[in-house]
Amino acid sequence: MRSPSPIFRFKRRSVAVPVSVSGATSPQERREPKPMGPRARLNDMHLTGLVDHTESILEPEESRTRHLLVVDDDPGVQDLIHDVLSGAGYRVETAFDSREAMERIAEKNYDGLVLDLVLPAEDGLALYERILELNPYLRDRIVFISGEAREHQLKRVTRRTGVKVLKKPFNILDLIRVLQDRGV
Repeated sequence: MRSPSPIFRFKRRSVAVPVSVSGATSPQERREPKPMGPRARLNDMHLTGLVDHTESILEPEESRTRHLLVVDDDPGVQDLIHDVLSGAGYRVETAFDSREAMERIAEKNYDGLVLDLVLPAEDGLALYERILELNPYLRDRIVFISGEAREHQLKRVTRRTGVKVLKKPFNILDLIRVLQDRGV
């Protein structure tokens, strides 16, 4: 008796892969799954680790490497965002706290920032205000993330910036989508 073909699940797509138990070669068993579009395929394969990060998911007209700064006090979150965004074609640097972030922003020009709201010495919104004094270009190019902020803090950020906060844990594709929507 034949076992049913397994389905391997990726983050966003399901691909049926026929498996031959007896070695038979009927046309049904040899049928290849429909190929995914290049953008969906790269998203899924990057996120599941099936390909290394030699291809970018940025559109060809966006091929200029975007330079991002990720400010988060959790090294695990920094590493995850760094690895995924680097794989998506961004050049990513990280900062642990507001002091380090301000030093980096004073030294280099960034195309955008991913900024945690809850940091050790200063909250993300206060840091946001200081960043804008130094570089007003970043006003619409900052994505806020948070896992610990309270509801009133999230509403305050939305009121002051017009931007919603991505709450941890968030889908990394949502982060990429927000960055792209903001022109980063």
